[in-house]
Amino acid sequence: MKNKTVITGFGLRLPKIQNVVQFEKVLRNGICTQSIVTGIGPKKESLVCGMIEDELEEARERKLHGYPRAALLGIAAAKEALEQAKIASPKARLAVIIGTSTSSLPEIEQCSYMYRSNQYNKISAFNAGMTNIHSLSSGIANYFGLGDGNLVFTLTNGCSSGSDAIFLGKTLLENGTVDICIVGAAETPFCDSAIASFAKQKAIKFNVNIGETGNPFSKNSNSFVISEGAAVIVMETEQQANQENKHIYGYLTGAAANNDGVSIHQMDENGERLYQTFDQAVGSKKITYTNSLALGLDLQDENEAKNHMKKLGAHTPITSIKGMIGHPFAVSGVAQLISSLISLREHFIPPTTLSDFKGYEHVNIVKEAMNCDIQNIAITSHGYGGNNNTIVVSKVG
Repeated sequence: MKNKTVITGFGLRLPKIQNVVQFEKVLRNGICTQSIVTGIGPKKESLVCGMIEDELEEARERKLHGYPRAALLGIAAAKEALEQAKIASPKARLAVIIGTSTSSLPEIEQCSYMYRSNQYNKISAFNAGMTNIHSLSSGIANYFGLGDGNLVFTLTNGCSSGSDAIFLGKTLLENGTVDICIVGAAETPFCDSAIASFAKQKAIKFNVNIGETGNPFSKNSNSFVISEGAAVIVMETEQQANQENKHIYGYLTGAAANNDGVSIHQMDENGERLYQTFDQAVGSKKITYTNSLALGLDLQDENEAKNHMKKLGAHTPITSIKGMIGHPFAVSGVAQLISSLISLREHFIPPTTLSDFKGYEHVNIVKEAMNCDIQNIAITSHGYGGNNNTIVVSKVG
């Protein structure tokens, strides 16, 4: 018999959100945490972003000098998750799995600029570690003393990386490879290469106001809001959690992942591969609502709505939290899972905000926070490179 996977802790750092308590307030009230950053475009244009503007306490820690910003964000999120799960120096078998799309990109760009502009002598001796993407997971693991002899993985599967980390962690727990998994994602996308790439695709818009871009489930929107942040959850086998009398916040009762199998520059336009993960993860479970990836890009949002309707029907609600927090790439799926755990605990569905819902009038989209009994939530994710993922979190196992 496979081990049951439970969640015993979670934490996050997002724009204008320093902890889970603040995140719950944002979700319940539909608060937008986005801001306008000036001078960030190639011609000094402004951009609507989800940027963490307050200084990180971790940046002042001497032992973290020379760590990339993504690792600092991940450590901040992990502190809350590990404290909630009451994990200090566990003797159990353990894995740390963190996903990312952009970790260390800002540090790589800075090093390249200094190298090519006759500032070689100013490059830090810590540069190898700062520009190593795996410093994200290894930094988190070793900061908390969890890396010694354990599994430590960094996944770079595009925007699905955080959800893929959850999928991998669940697999390791079910198979008995480990007893505890610390999984999540961290992103630092505010660098020239990331912004230029999506600007060239016209997937982001310069010189617009908040609410004029990144509108989930709207045919008037075909752009998204770039955000940074980190989110971490603690997953354990039910047996391990019960042995230590842990509080269980939810059960991971379904998980499926695959790849579109098309070009690196394209996605499965019909959303069939994403539907396969949705169908496999959900199975015959009665889903209370879908926590959707929908971020304001027309094709993705259309497939999200179509797949939801095909599997669950028009009566089942669907929502997206992207109008509040923007799209923090690989962090999105983990943040969606944490918002779902809050839903299970507090008995409400967060609303989809910053949208006119044009073209989606036939879909049961939650437009205002809805109080109800919640049992099972489907969480969807997909990303550049073609990875698709669906997770189901439930009140009982």
